[in-house]
Amino acid sequence: MNAITLRVKNAPGFRVDGSKLLPATLAVMSRTELPRVVLQGAGETLAIGDLFDIAVEHTDAPALTIEGDAPWLDRIGAGMTEGTLTVHGSAGDYAGMKMSGGGLHIQGDAGAFAACEMQGGRLSIHGDAGDFAAGALPGDMEGMTGGTLAIHGNAGARLADRMRRGTVLVAGDAGDFAASRLVAGSVCIGAKVGAHLGYGMRRGTVLLMNMTDAPSRIPPTFTEGGRGFDVFWLLFSRMLAREISPFSQLAGKMLPRRYAGDLAVDGRGELLIANS
Repeated sequence: MNAITLRVKNAPGFRVDGSKLLPATLAVMSRTELPRVVLQGAGETLAIGDLFDIAVEHTDAPALTIEGDAPWLDRIGAGMTEGTLTVHGSAGDYAGMKMSGGGLHIQGDAGAFAACEMQGGRLSIHGDAGDFAAGALPGDMEGMTGGTLAIHGNAGARLADRMRRGTVLVAGDAGDFAASRLVAGSVCIGAKVGAHLGYGMRRGTVLLMNMTDAPSRIPPTFTEGGRGFDVFWLLFSRMLAREISPFSQLAGKMLPRRYAGDLAVDGRGELLIANS
């Protein structure tokens, strides 16, 4: 088993499909096979050796590290089932698409559709994420169905659109239509949110941390109230205590304000606003 490091040599000038760059797949290849692995580009193909300098070390578990900014490299970690993939820089669109296991860690920004239709594992983005994070691919009916997406920066529009299961954490801001058409799962936002929060939300939980930056007007199709969720809040806040800040600070805090909706679609979701 090998731990592989790919160092970006130069940007190709067009987008490249990086879905073949999986830790478990590359870990069993020989030093002569690795440089010849072919990646699909925009109308042409390139070998790994054309884009990256390659270093190989022996290890007990599959691991892949990409060093350098690669915003042109799409589908990093797509379909990933095991191992660890770390990007020391930015990544392109569709990072972690349909991944079901392992850990994908992006130290910079990620493009659109990060964690789209994710099924399991953990995706951490230490910068910002683009639109449709944890959402559904165009034309599909289900977004994220499992795992954890942790965004340390901001998220774009349509965060967690059509999400069915799992946990999404955004330490910073989220754009318009956050948690739109949410079916189930938990979406936690640490700072500001854009317009149309929870549009078409049917079930699930949305947590807002920052009272001063919460929406000036709760959507009219959400109604305030609800009692008897003390046990849920205790367990939920304990789970978040193991997560990124500011959610890790919730354990032991008093009950949040609770709203139910989206009543326009007979929704039974809940919008929680943490008390400062």
